[in-house]
Amino acid sequence: MKDYWLKFGCFLTGYNYTIVKQSSEAVAKVVKKNLSALLIIAIVWGFIGYVFTQRYLHGNLITSLAGALLMVIIIIQIERQIILTVGKNNKAMTFRIIIGIVMAIIGSVILDQIMFKEDVEKMRISTIQKEVNLILPMKTNEIQESIKQIDSALFKKEYERNAIIEEISQRPTIVAISSILNQRKDSITGKMVNTGKQITTQAIPNPKAELITQIDNHIRALRLQKEKKDSTLLNMRQITEAELKSKVGFLDELQILVQVLLSSNIALMVWVLIFMFFLMIELFILVNKLGDDKNDYDRLLKHQIDVRMSMIDKLNDNI
Repeated sequence: MKDYWLKFGCFLTGYNYTIVKQSSEAVAKVVKKNLSALLIIAIVWGFIGYVFTQRYLHGNLITSLAGALLMVIIIIQIERQIILTVGKNNKAMTFRIIIGIVMAIIGSVILDQIMFKEDVEKMRISTIQKEVNLILPMKTNEIQESIKQIDSALFKKEYERNAIIEEISQRPTIVAISSILNQRKDSITGKMVNTGKQITTQAIPNPKAELITQIDNHIRALRLQKEKKDSTLLNMRQITEAELKSKVGFLDELQILVQVLLSSNIALMVWVLIFMFFLMIELFILVNKLGDDKNDYDRLLKHQIDVRMSMIDKLNDNI
């Protein structure tokens, strides 16, 4: 079990397991120490990646787990830049400190949004009410204008219907006139000639009566539209609030969180403590690297580099 743990440590930190086994126990302890620090950082950031994906990217369980895994991989690759550095590289360490500060700010902000969730929600409700008061008049005017247009269309259709009904009541039927030409064959020329015209009249129902059904259907559809618009107008505040609440934005909550922190010294102190916690975790491996003396693993790698460089120099001299 001890060997598997060492193998796992070498896998995550990037150490060569074969060289570590040939080295002293001090090297194995360094690997295990870096592994412990790496696991702490990876677990914390895996949790943050899961929560961020679930809350702000609206991911399901699988997507959130994928987000957590991606965050863990990124953290491991960042920490390897320090762990696998042979000797002390001041530029790399300075850059890692800057990354650590940035990541500590991001991590503490996301964690604070979870911790101060109820406080953020309370202030968010107040903010939503202000936004509703600004948006509501514009949306209300739009619906009222739409209702006016529907009323105008209804008035025209009802006027048209009444006019047709009045016309039908006065003229329920119309006279249809048809004529038939009478022809015979001329005995001399052999051509057909007209001998007279037969005119017939017939009373038929007024064809405009068929338009009433179409107009009634149109009026019914317009009234249904008006009912929906009226219902929307009555519930416009609730609908607008629901729309704003359904859209949880990271920047919106971040602005509210800043307001919460600035309005309470206790909340600000908690954020500072969480920030310091994240910063210490981020710089954990870097501090360990600075505090460790050179061991036989590092010296062996340095020796291999020197030998290889010497061989390359000799090849260049021979050429």
